Amino acid sequence: MCIICIDFDRGALKPKEARRALGEMREKLGREHAEEVEQKLREAEATAEQKPGA
Repeated sequence: MCIICIDFDRGALKPKEARRALGEMREKLGREHAEEVEQKLREAEATAEQKPGA
């Protein structure tokens, strides 16, 4: 697990902040894990859009 995942899972990063961090660290993470992080962020954003008042 990478620092982006750890911080995002504990709520220290919002999706927008995690995307910025991913942009900076994408090459270091490797293609496969970067795709996993992208998927995690897409799911979080979709969930946030479905919540009332989001």
